[in-house]
Amino acid sequence: MARRFPPPFVDAVRIFKRDAIQDYAIDSADGAGDLLNGLMPQSDHVPYCWRSGILGSGRYEFCGLADGFFITFGELEVDRPQSVYLSLPDTLRVYVSSNGDGEYVSSQGDLLSLQAPNAAIMIDPAGAPTTEVGFVGRVRYACVYIHREALKTLYAGNDHELPAELQTFLQGDLQRTIARALPLSGEVLGCLDDVHACALEGHRRQLYLQSKAVEIICHALEALEHSDSFGSVEATRRTARGVLKAQRLIAQKFVKPPSLESLAHEVGLSRSRLCTGFRQILGQSVFDYIQDLRMQQALTMLNACEISISQIAYAVGYNRASSFSVAVQRYFGATPSELRQRGMLPPVK
Repeated sequence: MARRFPPPFVDAVRIFKRDAIQDYAIDSADGAGDLLNGLMPQSDHVPYCWRSGILGSGRYEFCGLADGFFITFGELEVDRPQSVYLSLPDTLRVYVSSNGDGEYVSSQGDLLSLQAPNAAIMIDPAGAPTTEVGFVGRVRYACVYIHREALKTLYAGNDHELPAELQTFLQGDLQRTIARALPLSGEVLGCLDDVHACALEGHRRQLYLQSKAVEIICHALEALEHSDSFGSVEATRRTARGVLKAQRLIAQKFVKPPSLESLAHEVGLSRSRLCTGFRQILGQSVFDYIQDLRMQQALTMLNACEISISQIAYAVGYNRASSFSVAVQRYFGATPSELRQRGMLPPVK
């Protein structure tokens, strides 16, 4: 595989972490507030570094979850390919993205594409040399980091359940960096969306993000252990790319959606691959996804608009008000008129 991103400049930013888990400790009194201010430039007393604008502009968040365990996520606009140096000794990380392009270069010179949609796992042993990572485009991602000692604690007494490479890592015997693309799944992409959509604050936010970070790690380790049974990672990535493009197109045109044949052609998949991939990655059929969008839009209009039920029916893609009423009854367990009379959201399916 040929390198697609330029190497960092000699004086490029160095994102640096130390080996010992003590350097990743969170002070329960004021550490969380400091961590949420973002990673700071490398120095003698600060073990994290990152500053807004290094790679691009946009929203970025760093959240410490426990000693040696943290998550970063954001949506950054990187207008030209940029690379930085990265040093994460004795650390496992899982990277998931739904937008943007990137490339990881290990200390051995191995290349790993981070082109979205993407899931990848990188494991650096203690004393691992500096690696490189580059990004471009509108990058929407989440990355979970966990130190070897923190992973030991997480799997205390159950490390025999881990893949052999992870057991070697926990024993401190890993000799070289592991960098591997993973098959995408709807669960992992769902975690990415959940992390970005989290509206909680304070400790509740930290607990929620911690649960999602653990979930991401579990899905990644499961995929790592059974990667041979998933088929080509590149094939699953092409399918996921097509499915997510189809999802965006449907969201724009759910009132009058294209046919399956037209949609499949536009996203570069066969009709059968699109339908299968949609279920695998998004957990529902194309028809059910369209139905969800129509019903949620209808619910918003019923609660917020004074227009007639017939007009709402046409506005969300139904030719007859009677068909719309039947669909709403099946979906919400109540008629459009009953929903409007309640003036509140019913339980979501």
